[in-house]
Amino acid sequence: MSLRGFTHEMRVTLAVAMLCTAVALCGLSGPAGAEDTTKTDNASVDQAAPPVWREFHFPERGFVVSFPGVEEKPKAESTPVPGQNPLLQHEYKVKTGKDTVYCVVVFEYPEGRAPNPPKKDYFEKVVTAYAKGSDTKLRRKTPLKIDERPGFEAKAEDGRGKLNHLITMVANGDRIYMLISAGPKKHATSVDALRFRDSFRLLGGPPPEMAKKPNPDKG
Repeated sequence: MSLRGFTHEMRVTLAVAMLCTAVALCGLSGPAGAEDTTKTDNASVDQAAPPVWREFHFPERGFVVSFPGVEEKPKAESTPVPGQNPLLQHEYKVKTGKDTVYCVVVFEYPEGRAPNPPKKDYFEKVVTAYAKGSDTKLRRKTPLKIDERPGFEAKAEDGRGKLNHLITMVANGDRIYMLISAGPKKHATSVDALRFRDSFRLLGGPPPEMAKKPNPDKG
């Protein structure tokens, strides 16, 4: 399917929605696209001053992240996965300017049924599905840890190198988190993309493997 003529935000929405195509084997379905959580009324104002970043807490989903350009906490588009209830998917999305989108997607499994810990190919299937949906090619895939939890990161771009996506994933208990930052050329390595990624942190105490370790300061 050609995405020529689609806006960059529409490409991201379609990419997230199409995750179900390749992630069905993992027991997931892609979240439905959410409406814009912010709108720019004056393009000249938008170009004159960079958007202000604000930190938002989502204790009900177990994470904290900073979004640019909004004063109120973005609301989730939450959808039960057909045929796999009570598996849920939650999407928080903010658009800035004409072609930059920041998005957090949370896949929430029933207790004890999430892949724990997820294997490398689990993350690869998800980012590959995203690349297919956004009509981009993966340029780099790297395993990593966030707050000592297993994770994965990938960069993608369109065939002409004009649109960049930074995709970061991390697993925590019964939830899988996916951060998407997408914008113009070189966005994936930009200050804003890294700021969005680095602002994300998990709530709910230390990871299980750390919780089991004895405290050297006691006893």
